[in-house]
Amino acid sequence: LFMFFAEVLAADDADIDKDPNNVTEIYTKPNADGIHWVETFDGDIWSRWTSSDAEKYNGKFTASKRDKESLVGDLGLVIPEEAKHYGAASSFATLTGAKGVPFVLQYEVKFQDGLSCGGAYLKVFNSDGKKTGEFKDDTPYVIMFGPDKCGATDKVHFILQHVSPKTGKREEKHLKDPPGVPNDMLTHLYGLIIYPDNSFEVHVDGEKKSSGNLLTSMDPPINPPKDIDDPDDPKPEDWVDESKMDDPEASKPDDWDEDAPAQIADPKASMPSGWVEDAQSKIPDPSAKVPDDWDTEEDGEWEPPIIDNPVCKVGCGKWEAPVISNPAYKGKWYAPKIDNPAYKGVWKPRQIPNPEYFVDEEPCILPPVDSVGFDLWTMSKGVMFDNVLVSTDVEKSKAFAEESWKKRNKIEKAQEPKSKGSSSSWWEFLSEHMITIATTAIVVLLT
Repeated sequence: LFMFFAEVLAADDADIDKDPNNVTEIYTKPNADGIHWVETFDGDIWSRWTSSDAEKYNGKFTASKRDKESLVGDLGLVIPEEAKHYGAASSFATLTGAKGVPFVLQYEVKFQDGLSCGGAYLKVFNSDGKKTGEFKDDTPYVIMFGPDKCGATDKVHFILQHVSPKTGKREEKHLKDPPGVPNDMLTHLYGLIIYPDNSFEVHVDGEKKSSGNLLTSMDPPINPPKDIDDPDDPKPEDWVDESKMDDPEASKPDDWDEDAPAQIADPKASMPSGWVEDAQSKIPDPSAKVPDDWDTEEDGEWEPPIIDNPVCKVGCGKWEAPVISNPAYKGKWYAPKIDNPAYKGVWKPRQIPNPEYFVDEEPCILPPVDSVGFDLWTMSKGVMFDNVLVSTDVEKSKAFAEESWKKRNKIEKAQEPKSKGSSSSWWEFLSEHMITIATTAIVVLLT
């Protein structure tokens, strides 16, 4: 058993000794059969994508390889410069939500230079016959999804722009409890699955990080309240909603001194013996002498070094008594509170039927979409996007991720510098060989 462990550990250390920069694989395009739409950014991407025409977009996406390749030859969409606005969109065959059919949105993001402040989310929308170049920040969308990090903001957005069937108004519905953004420079896979029962899941790297129900987990709720406050029912002028009031019969006591300070000098304190008030705590060193090689013209006027005054062992300078709490301090006087006899309770306007009330029992059935777009501002360059997917097949979407992100992730982790004997390498060893270790141990014990 010991020899087995020794051999495996030796092999593990040999893997660690490999140059991480040499751990790569030639890129092959993943299989997208059965998936509604996939963008791998291979070939001539600008035949499929269009930069936004709006003047505010002063940054231009580029298609390029990663700074440090894992799948050699793979291209992605890159933000090349920081402190700019970026906008681009691409269209696909219209996908219309249907009863009993899930919706999947999935894509990869890599912060090659880290993320200090900026968004990396995308929008799924219906072009309504407009050209993709017309996509901009106020273009109506159906879903906005993806990472956003700046200051106190650190979340993976999931926003559903829901249209009221009563008024036609759009309103953003935000996920109440979004997950955070991974803080590293690896490629991460962001996924959203909306199921036919209104449940949904937000995934990061294929793991569920947040979940809920469209009818209960969004803010504001999908469906508005049935009743609302009557805007024509103002609070009466004589309405009293203060439950307590100052006691009108109370008065400040004669001995209450509001001007007394909170702290005073300790009257019991006295200057310590040996304290010298007319001496400085620091003095020029009387024993110091001008160096023989000191040149006043070149070095300036010589000054002796400053030392602690030896007569100040107890203390020097003006002595002041320590400060203590003032026993006579009472602060500002306030009248005690009593029950208010005029109190009528908390006023609430009467409720009336909400004229904009509706019930959408299946917001999971999304309206038609035919485009995706990036509308971003960032203070970080080198943000790379890849393998954007829109699908109605959860399992095929997972299989696509296995061939794309999973393969890349394994190589990127192998490319990270590792040290021998590190706790992470031991843990990886135990995780990878748990079954073999257990089987070997049982055989040894039985024999």
